[in-house]
Amino acid sequence: MTRPIPDLSEPVWTSKLVSALERAAASIGRLDARVSVSPAAAPWSLRASWTGYTAALRGQSAEIDEIDIFGRESGVKLPGRPAMPTHVDDPGTLQAWQGRLRQREPNYWRDVAAIPTDVAEDWNRRPALLRALEVAARHARADATITPWLTIPSLLRSMKITHAMLPCLTIADKAFRLAPSESQAIIVRNLRTLADRAEEGLQRLQALEDHRLRAAAAISDAHRPGKLLELLALVQFAPVVSPRLIAQKLGVTLSGAGKLLMRAEDLELLTEVSGRRAWRTYMAPDLAVSFGFVARPVGRPRSAARQLKDLEPALTAFDQEMAALDEVLVKLGVLKLADDAALSIDAQA
Repeated sequence: MTRPIPDLSEPVWTSKLVSALERAAASIGRLDARVSVSPAAAPWSLRASWTGYTAALRGQSAEIDEIDIFGRESGVKLPGRPAMPTHVDDPGTLQAWQGRLRQREPNYWRDVAAIPTDVAEDWNRRPALLRALEVAARHARADATITPWLTIPSLLRSMKITHAMLPCLTIADKAFRLAPSESQAIIVRNLRTLADRAEEGLQRLQALEDHRLRAAAAISDAHRPGKLLELLALVQFAPVVSPRLIAQKLGVTLSGAGKLLMRAEDLELLTEVSGRRAWRTYMAPDLAVSFGFVARPVGRPRSAARQLKDLEPALTAFDQEMAALDEVLVKLGVLKLADDAALSIDAQA
């Protein structure tokens, strides 16, 4: 006799499950509210798509770290990192997904996941997050590819759990396919994962906003800013950079790009992570800590500059530069920033 597969939207309620559901809903709500109004929403969404894609690849048994995707999509190969597996990773999949994430047309959840959609009569009265987990589980059992994992952010938005598209909320749990009978453990684990991802996403959004303010303050105080504005705006979208990449993107000499990057490092707006004298690699400071390249600073973190009246011109110029970069990404279909990065990668390998 075939054992019925339990419905994740109709669990056995326990205090642990209720606590996990409350935390996940609150964390997602806070992130959604901030992203919806943040001036750094565009670069955050791009970075969040790299985070979500990494999670989806891991759900397909790929042994890969988040920094590998960040480096590749920024156009820089980090020294000492192994080659990425090719049997599960197709860059075209990421680019197509990023294009879908930018779509603003509302969808009904039944159209997001092409699966059998017979539901109970009280379906709409069940918690929305649990309904989303149940749909994701059905989709994962019906489709063995990476698609079900990448569909989850769109599913959350189509079910009106989020207003903005939040790619970092991609979850990939093999138990959806392999052990669906363990419903209680699956629900609690994935609710905790969603809460963790939302809280990490909020921290990274805060870091981007702080970087924007500190960059504007540095530009405002600089006697001769030169290409500093363009560099710091580019770093919001490409948080892993090298002198060769900057020389290509900003139209400066290799020596000039190196000096520009060292200037940004002196302002604590970039961190050198390669440990090399030549062919150095730089990274956004918060990501350098998150990915384990540098130790977390001890003590109270330095507060970002407040948005005072004298910063308005610098903030306006910085936001205009970021908007121009975002328009380029839209025209390219959210392609990676360094399509010609092969030269940079070969030179650093």
